[in-house]
Amino acid sequence: MNDLPATELIFSGLPDALILIDSNHHIAKVNPAAENFLGTSSKHLLGQSVDKHIQFGDRRLEQALIDSDANLAARRMAVKVRGNRAGFVDFSIQALPSNALWRIISLSPLPSDGPELAAEQKGANEFSVRAPDILGHEIKNPLAAIKGAAQLLERSLEDEQKTLTSMIKSEVQRIASLLDRMQSLSTTQPAKLEPVNVHTLIDQARKSVETGARRQLAVSDEFDPSLPDVLVDPDAMMQILTNLLSNAVDATDKLENPMVQVITRYSFGASFTAQGSVEPVRLPVEIIIRDNGPGVPDDMEQDIFSPFVSTKAEGQGLGLALVRKLMSDMNGRIRYERPEGSNLTQFVLFLPIAPRD
Repeated sequence: MNDLPATELIFSGLPDALILIDSNHHIAKVNPAAENFLGTSSKHLLGQSVDKHIQFGDRRLEQALIDSDANLAARRMAVKVRGNRAGFVDFSIQALPSNALWRIISLSPLPSDGPELAAEQKGANEFSVRAPDILGHEIKNPLAAIKGAAQLLERSLEDEQKTLTSMIKSEVQRIASLLDRMQSLSTTQPAKLEPVNVHTLIDQARKSVETGARRQLAVSDEFDPSLPDVLVDPDAMMQILTNLLSNAVDATDKLENPMVQVITRYSFGASFTAQGSVEPVRLPVEIIIRDNGPGVPDDMEQDIFSPFVSTKAEGQGLGLALVRKLMSDMNGRIRYERPEGSNLTQFVLFLPIAPRD
């Protein structure tokens, strides 16, 4: 008979967001699903009052969070978390049988198909509609001119020099596709998912970023060659990888010894509730984009995926918000981390694998 798994492994592997709170209603422990649901790491949650991170539409549930005697369960309740992300959950809060001073909160995210949630999401997504609609028309005209100029230039080049013009045309097409996608962010059009070798996309994004970098920089890698294909939208995934790699290169631009690295690995424990489903979806393929830049200021870490939040003086704060939206459309997840005891910053992408024939 196999030994039973440790309680810690069970707690970490459960798909519901679990939050352990003490008698002062402070967060004492969370599982990975709770970190993902609340949009921040345990480092920024532990010791915080739970009602600062979760707000319910029902005052009875608000009170239950800070009432030591409250033990209840409720279905399909409206909830907001930091960053004003809204949704519906099945909720329960219960005292531990072994020690009533401790209580555990369980949050099970529900599909985003209710009319109330649709209204919430419509307001949350307005940021991504108006600006692209206005800019899209103005940007596409010069893009067409750039593509045309590259095609004319290509006719007079030797074959070995045509790599650069091919890259120009490819990047112009990718930007045009991005504009089309941003203009439709407020729609419910599903992502065009297909099996993809993620290392192929990483290599393409890396070449593009290395070529456009202000100084010579090689993005190193640590790949797991045994990874199965992932189920993603290739264009969206390219945009995500290019955005994150470009951010990492920018973050290390002033360092004497810059380091940007891409790591891929298989994780058996990653599982989240997918968009439009009540069943947890396993997201075992991880892509880690890591750099040794200064990272995000502590007071901004919890909001970096919110629109209009940027650490760059010239930034508009739409890049990471778009990345999170694209990941969610593909039933993936993204997390920002600053590993304790290191000077490294990393974004971790969690992706589903493609079904086998």
